[in-house]
Amino acid sequence: MQEIHDYVKNLKRKIKVNKKEVIFVCIGCNEILGDSIGPLVGSYLKRKIGEKKVLGDLNNNICSQEDLMDYYPKIKNKFIIAIDSALASKELAGEIFINNHPLVMGLGVNKNKGLIGDVSIKAGISDLENIDEKFVRNLSEVIGKGIYFWYQLS
Repeated sequence: MQEIHDYVKNLKRKIKVNKKEVIFVCIGCNEILGDSIGPLVGSYLKRKIGEKKVLGDLNNNICSQEDLMDYYPKIKNKFIIAIDSALASKELAGEIFINNHPLVMGLGVNKNKGLIGDVSIKAGISDLENIDEKFVRNLSEVIGKGIYFWYQLS
């Protein structure tokens, strides 16, 4: 699993925007353990930086473009950082990928549920269902804390 120091350094290098313009969209379904990274991170960020800046958490899952439609007025003209799980090989499980482009929701299960984000943060998961809960929680914590540190420094 990626160290938080390296992850925060990577966030600072890749995300250069005023935090006032940012909104975090946390994608995933908490009913599938490996897909719950987004909702776990969303719940963490809501506690740390407030509900106005975060969409998607354990109580309100965002799994498709349709789920986002109600939030359109809130995300319009904002810089969107999208957070989601991504199916990966066992060697890449636990890695955190930060890209300067949108993510495709559902790509790992061969479904294109739409694009979201100006920047995407994806957590490598090797199996959506047969995965250790502690691993998922720890990975979510690293992502959430890293974003929080970046947010405080911006």
